[in-house]
Amino acid sequence: MNLNRISPSQLNLLVKDEADFLLIDLRENYELEIDGKIDYSIHIPLEELVDRLNELPSDRPVVFHCSSGKRSENILNFLIINDLHKENYFNLDGGYQAITI
Repeated sequence: MNLNRISPSQLNLLVKDEADFLLIDLRENYELEIDGKIDYSIHIPLEELVDRLNELPSDRPVVFHCSSGKRSENILNFLIINDLHKENYFNLDGGYQAITI
């Protein structure tokens, strides 16, 4: 199984088209305090994600991001290796730093 990716411009199109998707912010609390967060995102700190996978929908895209895209890529690879990955999971290339919404 390959890691699904989404570019910032593709994310912008989802927002513009008012698509039904979920944006999960995996950053630490202190990162949100410093940089803020996207209003429509849901914050699930990285260390909580595996325990909260049951909260994620399987019927619409779920886009994960961290600050630069590396941690979210790593956790999705972890989910793939451990058969916890779903086809509707995507990594945002470049992470929060790349978002221009």
